[in-house]
Amino acid sequence: MQPSIPEENVFGEHDGSTFSATLCHGPSGWYFSRCMVDEHNIRLDETWPTRDEAMEAVRLVAAGGRKAG
Repeated sequence: MQPSIPEENVFGEHDGSTFSATLCHGPSGWYFSRCMVDEHNIRLDETWPTRDEAMEAVRLVAAGGRKAG
């Protein structure tokens, strides 16, 4: 049996937009398995070395200051 990947649901508001996401931590770093900004699914195909960097990335996407992908 494979070990489960630790994950948490995160929610927030940034610069007038709301977001919700499933933040996961795997061997290669932190990543989002699901992300929604203002009820639109957003694809974030990246990993970040720290949880704080991953959360900052999703906040910037919600604010429109960073492109998703």
